[in-house]
Amino acid sequence: MQEDKDNYYIRAELPGIKKDKIKIELENNQLRIHAVKEEEKDVENKKYHFSEISYGSFTRNFSLPNAVNSKHIKANYEDGVLNIIIPKSVESKAQQINIE
Repeated sequence: MQEDKDNYYIRAELPGIKKDKIKIELENNQLRIHAVKEEEKDVENKKYHFSEISYGSFTRNFSLPNAVNSKHIKANYEDGVLNIIIPKSVESKAQQINIE
């Protein structure tokens, strides 16, 4: 997770996971990414010697500050990489205070 003055950014590498198998939820300032990688069907007449591909589901949770603009969160998924942009609300942005 990274941030700049306007947004928080989350980038997750999810190789081999189809877009429709990824779910993103925001509840009580917890952003949850849940994904499922399904096992490929065995092809008849092939014998595996080893496999380094894992299958199953996983969930990652991120605690967000209270001051985010949840209605304008954006996510995109391309080439196995999920990018989420979470705008900060006006209250959380640094403001300059003039001295009188």
